[in-house]
Amino acid sequence: MTSGQTTNAFICLRIPGELADALVDLQQRCRNRVDPQNREHMHITLGFLHDADEQKLTKTRALLTEGAWPAPAVRLTGNVRHGSWALAKNPAYRYDEEVVQKGEQVRLGVEHNDELRRIQEEITQGLDIVERDFWPHVTLGLAVEDFPAAEVRDMPLPTVSAPAPSVDVQQEVSAVEFTTLVRKELPGP
Repeated sequence: MTSGQTTNAFICLRIPGELADALVDLQQRCRNRVDPQNREHMHITLGFLHDADEQKLTKTRALLTEGAWPAPAVRLTGNVRHGSWALAKNPAYRYDEEVVQKGEQVRLGVEHNDELRRIQEEITQGLDIVERDFWPHVTLGLAVEDFPAAEVRDMPLPTVSAPAPSVDVQQEVSAVEFTTLVRKELPGP
């Protein structure tokens, strides 16, 4: 990055390979409704770094490098939500609890256990990130058309549970593409 330049990035927990594989299988069952998130980009966002400059990224690298966190178990809760931060910026957009609208993300809730909570709190507090109403989730994909929300709320979800392999800092390249800037491997149980 050149001096004075900023970027949008985020800190995330990588999901275990076993869960990613199970989610890819699930994506195949709803491919006609949901454009799948790429397997290699599946994650749980812990905090956003909006317009981060080199100083903020250096502080983030140091925090991750020095962090000593146990690997949290990643397990879906069965809670499914939908929505879009990008669409919410459009004054014409109206969220509808009963309809997944074209362009909204389909999000699968993840158990907010003590280990995940500790990592998220230490990172957001250490970097002065404000995350209101944090709800850990994995994005299944983007809706390609409007459809009843019950279709995703009622689908059978994977029951895989495994430890998260790493905490990453990812730079946004696009809404669905990211580049890894920093990776902190987490010790297994």
